[in-house]
Amino acid sequence: MPVVLTRAATEADIAWIVSQERRPDFAAFIHCWPAEQHARNLADADKLYLIGQDDAGERLAFVILAGLGSQPRNVELVRMGVARPGTGIGKPLLASVLETVFDKLGANRLWLDVFDDNMRARRVYQAVGFREEGTPPLAARKTDGEPGFLIIMSMLAASPELSFTELREALKMTDGNLTTHIRALQQE
Repeated sequence: MPVVLTRAATEADIAWIVSQERRPDFAAFIHCWPAEQHARNLADADKLYLIGQDDAGERLAFVILAGLGSQPRNVELVRMGVARPGTGIGKPLLASVLETVFDKLGANRLWLDVFDDNMRARRVYQAVGFREEGTPPLAARKTDGEPGFLIIMSMLAASPELSFTELREALKMTDGNLTTHIRALQQE
């Protein structure tokens, strides 16, 4: 059941998104927002909600992106929820999201945070090319109130036409920091 279409969400999708966020199997990993917050986010030009559908129009997943207007075009994948985890929807959905973020929105970087014990999500993100950057030093609170550690993962746009200097300036990094990251990527 692959995702064949990713479309922008509408207000008609909010109730479905909220119902997905409140599923017991997502409780430890996804914070629930009220419908009113989703409605405000839908109207925010800095955010984009996407719905993954099959060819019959059935909603299979949702994605929330933020930072569309950020400089240097660092877009955050705030949340992703798949209606039926383990059915092969995650990778095709992310492929569509990557196309939207890098090709249509012109982002330089897509990043996310994920709880360290959410192995299913981490595997899917890694399978499509995300790399772990690190873990913030402080624990975050999960929805059940328990502490959890977040892992920052990201992916850079494929831009073979950028020089080292252009890449450094686009990412707002020092020469040494960028060189260190490039070396680490070359070793993988």
